[in-house]
Amino acid sequence: MGGSDNSNISWVNRQQPVRWVYDFELAGRDQKNDLLMLTSGVFQLLLHKGSLLLTEEGIILQNKAGQPEAQITFDQMATIFMGYDELYPARLTKNFGFFWAPIRITLTNHQQIYLIIYGSMGLIIRNKWWFEKLKQLLDTAR
Repeated sequence: MGGSDNSNISWVNRQQPVRWVYDFELAGRDQKNDLLMLTSGVFQLLLHKGSLLLTEEGIILQNKAGQPEAQITFDQMATIFMGYDELYPARLTKNFGFFWAPIRITLTNHQQIYLIIYGSMGLIIRNKWWFEKLKQLLDTAR
């Protein structure tokens, strides 16, 4: 990642708890899943759980056993967006989107990955903080 500054160095090798889902998995949801999500508060749609590891080249999504499931370089990222859309509407969250929104990474192959990134204790969603940093790193990498 060319042109990185000292503030980015402290972010390399940062690892955080994460849940994620791919666009094709969200496309298969139904009203029963939507209702279960609202009534139970369980993230039924976020099928993958593990950790996000930030590297100089991009991010690695690891499963609960620590095995890499997806390695996404900054070159593979077309856009990064924080918010809701047709596939992941705000009505799917217990708070209807008032307190957090998913991070959506669109890849150059048009696949989309939705992330919910937690703080170090795994309790508080830190998407806004991570969105700002990932956007900055993506802009720097270009």
